[in-house]
Amino acid sequence: MDYIFVNKILKTPIYKQIAYSIISAIEKGDLIFNDKLPTEKEICQTFSISPTVVKMAYDFLISEGKIKRIKGKGTYVTNRSHYQSPLHQFYQVDRVFMDETDHYNRQVILVDYIDDDYSAYRMLKLNKGEHCFVFIRIIKNHRNPVLLQKIYLPEKYFPKLESSDLEDQRLFDLISKKQTQPIDHLHNTFSPINASSAEALLLNIEPDDAIYFVRTLLIGEKNQVLGYVTNYFPGEFTEFEVMVHAI
Repeated sequence: MDYIFVNKILKTPIYKQIAYSIISAIEKGDLIFNDKLPTEKEICQTFSISPTVVKMAYDFLISEGKIKRIKGKGTYVTNRSHYQSPLHQFYQVDRVFMDETDHYNRQVILVDYIDDDYSAYRMLKLNKGEHCFVFIRIIKNHRNPVLLQKIYLPEKYFPKLESSDLEDQRLFDLISKKQTQPIDHLHNTFSPINASSAEALLLNIEPDDAIYFVRTLLIGEKNQVLGYVTNYFPGEFTEFEVMVHAI
C-alpha cells in the first residue's frame, strides 16, 4: 500500500489523491494487471479517512477502466495494454517488439538442447537424434506479458547459440548472422486454443482462457526449415485485423 499517498493539507480532494496515486503506480509498473488492491477498510484504517472517500476513489478508478471488483474476492488492477496488428503483417511482429524498446522488454526463461520432440521435429523435418536448441522467451509491455514464444533452431543450422542472442537481437537478424542460409519466406498458421496451466501462468491469465496460437516456419532458399516458432498471444489483449477486399 506504500504506493498510495495522502496529503490532508492540500485542497485536492482526498479521493482524487488516492485514485491518482494508484493510477501513477499502474503507469510506472509498480502495479500490474491482476494485482490485488487493499480493501476499502484497510485504506480507511491506514489513513484515518471515511469509507465514503475510499469508495469514491475506487468508483472513479472503475469508471476509468483501471480496476475491477470481483464479488467475494476483492479489487484488482484490470487495465492492460493490448497488442494490435494487421494479420498480413505478422511477419513484422519480431521487429515491433525489438525496435520499440521503450514499450517492450524481452526475457529468455529457458534454454535447452534436445534430440527428440515429436511435434517440433515433425515441423522441422528432423530425425530423432538430431540436436535442436530450444528457447522460451517472454515479451512484456510494462511487466504485462504480450507474447510467449517457444523457438526451435536445429543445431545443424546454428552450431553456436546463447540465451543472450535472443534477448538482444531480432530472430531474423540472429538467423542471418548465425548461419549462411537466409530466410526465403515464412509460413504461418493461426488457431484459437485454450491456455494450459503453464501457458496461463507465463501469460498472466487464467487457465483455459482463450489464446491465439500461431505456428511459424522459417523457410530457407532451398526450402529447408531453418526454424520453428510457436507463438502464444493472450486472446483478450490481442487483436489481429483482417482486411477483406471486395471484388
